[in-house]
Amino acid sequence: MNRQTSHTYSQFEMIRSRLDLSSRAVVITFLCDVLRPRGESVFLADLISLLAPVGVSERVLRTAVFRMSRDGWLDTQRVGRQAVYRVTSEGWRLIEPGCRQFYAAPAAEWDGQWTLIMFDNHVITTEQKRVAARMLAWRGFGAVSGNVFAHPGIDIALTRQILAETGLASAAISLRAETQDIAESASLRDMVASTWDLQSLQQEYLQKLALFEPLLSVDLAAECTPDLAFALRMVLMHGFKQVVLRDPGLPARLLPANWAGHRARDVIRQLYWQLVPLSEPFVVQHLRPYPGGNILAPDLKSRKAELATWFFNRLGGPAAV
Repeated sequence: MNRQTSHTYSQFEMIRSRLDLSSRAVVITFLCDVLRPRGESVFLADLISLLAPVGVSERVLRTAVFRMSRDGWLDTQRVGRQAVYRVTSEGWRLIEPGCRQFYAAPAAEWDGQWTLIMFDNHVITTEQKRVAARMLAWRGFGAVSGNVFAHPGIDIALTRQILAETGLASAAISLRAETQDIAESASLRDMVASTWDLQSLQQEYLQKLALFEPLLSVDLAAECTPDLAFALRMVLMHGFKQVVLRDPGLPARLLPANWAGHRARDVIRQLYWQLVPLSEPFVVQHLRPYPGGNILAPDLKSRKAELATWFFNRLGGPAAV
């Protein structure tokens, strides 16, 4: 089937036109979704070929990776006449928290535990606190007071990574707290309502579902060429990333009725695990392995197994589809 004459391609073009596909954000989505399980380096020519179906032009992509290299996310080296970009340890430190958080399967039942972050008001400025609050909100934390932020389910190790991302880890402490009598706690529900803008999140989920949910009624295997499947996979991840990372993952009893986040997670999982096998031939065709500086060394087999397990557990895994 001709990619550009399929009905699914028209849907992809419509979705792409409704999203803010900044080149850096698309590159980060690629690094997290495609490169992370494979290694840390990619030929620039391969990256150009892979992101072309998504609508990222060569000129714009070259500018994006140049700036990411300048900012310390990537470094570059030459292999003959070709440029190779490698994600730096600093780059992975910035990418990894959101990556792990996005792909984590929702907990079946909340255990009543909260992760709290407290900043020392004596050692950070008002401006530093404002920046930290914005970054923590991006990861689903809510401000329960001026210097205390809460999240109902985030992993404590991931919290340390996020704190490192703020640059204020030395001025903060992480704590675990437990809710008592959640079913009877009106004050807890009031706190949740005032701490997180759930109405805004609900509207964002509904907007994204309007774009992507119709794809569930499409026979993607029949409609998609490998490059189109890859493009849809990238916009699916990119399209939902902002709202999913800001969603704290509150238990159902603390959420509004008909919470769209539950349906969104299900739609993401179903579409992702349909698109992965359809798009992988395109990835394999264009992503040449580069052994230099590979993150799988020195223990190649064990690291490969760890990453493969993580990959196939994403969003609950393909068995959930």
